[in-house]
Amino acid sequence: MEQKSNVQYRAEKEYKNSREKFFLLLREIISNSIHAVLIRQNKETNFIPQLDLNITFDENQCKIELRDNGEGFTEKNRLYFEELDKKNLEKEQFNFHPLGQGRLAIVYFTDSSEYETVYKDKDGTYQKRTIPYPNTSDGLFNFDEFVEEMPEIKDTYTKLTAYLNKQNTLGRAKTFFYKYPNSKAFKQWFIETFFHSL
Repeated sequence: MEQKSNVQYRAEKEYKNSREKFFLLLREIISNSIHAVLIRQNKETNFIPQLDLNITFDENQCKIELRDNGEGFTEKNRLYFEELDKKNLEKEQFNFHPLGQGRLAIVYFTDSSEYETVYKDKDGTYQKRTIPYPNTSDGLFNFDEFVEEMPEIKDTYTKLTAYLNKQNTLGRAKTFFYKYPNSKAFKQWFIETFFHSL
């Protein structure tokens, strides 16, 4: 399992000198959600991919909520997440070229984050876990620390909630949205950034 200190070091090395700032966080987390729903779509008939992105500001913070109805943190997906350099073979089959950068972007650009996920365990039973990221322990995360619970919703999903409330992180978000002051401008950025790369 990746150690938290190693993850933080790699995140800073990857992003500290990047010219683009907040854009990179959005690009990475949205790409991961798109990949998740496309992988599930390939496995299930009559599946309708869904992504819901909600970004809100108040005087003191920016809150990002991103939810997708992919498979969630299954046992296999957890293994990919726990080790930054472990190749995600499912993503590679789709030529998504996963690099593990989304996890590093979350560490570097946000002040706190949390994953809520519903997935099927090896017996096909729906399970739910809520996981702070990065975990406060030494490991990137140790899933055994977060108890499974029975979810009310019988479908898989992952919801990432990220908070930016320090001067630097909040400033990056405000600078980005100064360029896209309304939903139409943001949607155009989204289409140009993501759908042209799929």
